[in-house]
Parts: sequence; C-alpha cells; structure tokens
Amino acid sequence: MRMTITPPIHDPELDRRVKAAGASKTVYALVTPETEAAKNFILGNAVDGPDAARRRHLEQFRDAWTGKQFAAHEAFIGRWMAWAAPVIAIDAAGFPWRYPTAGGSEALFHVIAAYGNRARVEKFNPQVHVFAGEYEGYKAYAEACGIAVIEHPRADWQTVGRTLPRDALFCLSQPSAIDGNVWPHANDFLAQLAAGAENPRVLLDVTYVGSIAEQPALRFAADSPAVQALAFSLSKPFGVYYDRIGGMLCRSAMPSLFGNQWFKNLTSLQLGIALLERHDVFDLPRRYKRVQREAAIQIGQRLDLALSPCDVSVLAQADATAGTDRALADFLRRPAGDPQARLRLCLTPIMAEMIGTAGPIGGKS
Repeated sequence: MRMTITPPIHDPELDRRVKAAGASKTVYALVTPETEAAKNFILGNAVDGPDAARRRHLEQFRDAWTGKQFAAHEAFIGRWMAWAAPVIAIDAAGFPWRYPTAGGSEALFHVIAAYGNRARVEKFNPQVHVFAGEYEGYKAYAEACGIAVIEHPRADWQTVGRTLPRDALFCLSQPSAIDGNVWPHANDFLAQLAAGAENPRVLLDVTYVGSIAEQPALRFAADSPAVQALAFSLSKPFGVYYDRIGGMLCRSAMPSLFGNQWFKNLTSLQLGIALLERHDVFDLPRRYKRVQREAAIQIGQRLDLALSPCDVSVLAQADATAGTDRALADFLRRPAGDPQARLRLCLTPIMAEMIGTAGPIGGKS
C-alpha cells in the first residue's frame, strides 16, 4: 500500500484535445430527452394558471407545520430501493436510518467526516483506504477532514481484504469508477472484510447503478455485514447532476444528516420519484447503448484509439497499450502512473450532440 500523492493539474492542452474530439477525461452526466420529459411532467403549465401537474408541485410546499413533507424523502428512498433491487441486494431492516442528500457527494462527505470525528473521540488514527484510480472525491473529502488516505492496487484485493486495519474505513464504488465496469470481485472482497472485523467498515458507493444496461451475474452485496453505509445518486443515471438527487442508507444514525429530513429539496425528490417510476433500472442505458457504441467509434477514430464501451453508459475504455500517442495515453490512464492500467474517458459531449441535448433549447426567446 502507499500514501497518495496529489497528482499534477490536468494537462490543459491534452484536455482541450480530448474535448475537441467530443469526449472528456472527467465524467459528466448526460442530459437526455427523457430527463427533460420528466421535468415537464412534474412542472406542468403555468401560462394561464396552474394545471393539475403544476398545482400538485406547488401544493407540496404548503402547510409545513403538518409534517406532510416528511413523507417525501421516505417515498423517494423506498422507491429507489425497489428500483435498484434487480442490481443491489439490500437488507432493508439492516439499514433503518435513511437520509435524502444533495446527490451522492453530500452522503460521502458526511460518512467520512463522521468517521474522522469517531476517531478523535475513540482516540485512534483514522485512515481512509481506496483502490488506486477510484473516485477522487473520497481522497478530497478525507484530506479535507485531516484523514490519511491509503491507496492499494486493486489486483491485491485479497491481501487488502485480509490485512485492512480494524479501525480503517474503506470506500468502494460499484460499478467501479476506476474503469466504468462492474467489478466482478466486489462481493468476495466485501465477504473478506466482513470476516475480518467485528464492525462494518465499508462505505459502498453505488452512484453508477442505473447506468448499466445488463443485469450483473450477481447482485451487489450491499447486505454484507461489512457495509456500514450505502450512498446513491441519480446524477449519472438520469443526467440530473445539477438537481442534486441522492440519498444514504445507514446501519446506525448519522446525526449530522438529521436535519436533512426537513431541510431537503422537494422539487428534486419529486423529480427523482418521477424518473424512477418512468424508467426501470436498465431502461436508459439500453435505450442509448447504440449511441454509446457509435460515440466510442467516432471518438476512437478522432483520437486514434481502439475504444470499446464500458458497462457504464457514458464511458469508453481502451487497452493499456492502445494508440501511439504516449502522452495522450498517460493522460487517460486510470489509475494514473500505472503502465498496465486501461484508458478511460467520458463520451457525454458527443452523445449529447448525437441525441440533441447539447447547446441551448430552441424556440422563441
């Protein structure tokens, strides 16, 4: 294992080159016509007075003293659990504490911050462990909280599972942010961690659930005793990054999120429920699978890379030795600095062009 070193700022010239080709190194959410149709569905028409949809939207904000808004997040999280069930095994009774959050990032931060606070109270040295190349937010949030971050090669997962310190917190994404694919060893890794400790010690990040077109061979084992908290978001599956729709399921109370039961965005929760009801967990990735495949071909031709679609619907990948431009390959490699690591990039810019959601909305100004 190794302590992480802050990587250099992204090469601006290579960043411009990738974006000029219609892709990006950073993963961006894809706004689809289905996304905007759901917004039209819940907002309705207010030109000559509210129609039924607009009236329902407005009335949910009234009469806060009755406590009726409390049901909004409970309905949303319950609907999400049913929606995600074909992909994730969740023991509902095992996660009695459920909070609405502003996307996945708020949930991740609160778990990491609470872990650091517990370390100070119980007087142990906190460590957040990740696999090299994981979502950068884990490291950023941990370091902001003064917590050391330890990276491991994912190929060494069995050793990590046996030797992880008893008080450590492991952050794991599934499907994986490392390569945009379902990691086939995730359940075995969780089982190892469960066998090696008395208490749950994994923050499981499933924010890419809803972005894969096919049912995995095994459902993700969120019901593993190793999992202490489950963070989810609709940002990537539905292209609603700036609507901040997410939530967290916890085995024990998260006091810092207690206020979220009241201080929440009702419009986002209403939109989230509408999206979950209108599309099953595989629907949009299947609808856009052909677009993803064609986008990978076009970007590959422009960048001289043999790209293939990832499991996650807005990502593409290439072999570690793909292409002849070594600087470009190193720029896209994940984890960075590993010559054996595959290349990964985001197809959202070109996919948005292909489906007509790039640029301003047409019509009268």
